[in-house]
Amino acid sequence: MTGGITRRQSLGLFAGATIPPTAAVAVAAVTTSPQERFEYHLAELKKAAEELDPMIETWFVDRPHDDDDNRSVAITARRRTGQYEGDGVYESGRPSATGVWSRYEVRLRADIIDGQRTFDLKSAMDRRVQTETCLRTFIGRKIGGLNL
Repeated sequence: MTGGITRRQSLGLFAGATIPPTAAVAVAAVTTSPQERFEYHLAELKKAAEELDPMIETWFVDRPHDDDDNRSVAITARRRTGQYEGDGVYESGRPSATGVWSRYEVRLRADIIDGQRTFDLKSAMDRRVQTETCLRTFIGRKIGGLNL
């Protein structure tokens, strides 16, 4: 031997080396369940989408058991289109397929659902109750006082 280290000794040095981050991710991926990986990647998708569009407010994730349309997974996000500014008449947050902006009479209710305020929405064709989160992705600007 000439005083250097042998091939076997050099390989032994690698055994004590720190695992690079990419290898740690690969090991973690092997030891996590499919559900854990799904949740992790979904959170990353939401984070990136919200960075691209800060108006995204509400997410819906339909899994196969939730879906009657035979889709594997459906992920949708709703954008904030308006905000409650007191009882009154509001335009819808987006026009109908024919380009018409519906109008809704919005009134605050006394009920609380899942910690959120609730609202009565009434139009000439429709009546519904919505939580504040859903209301913000449904209504547009306030256009007047009560009475359509």
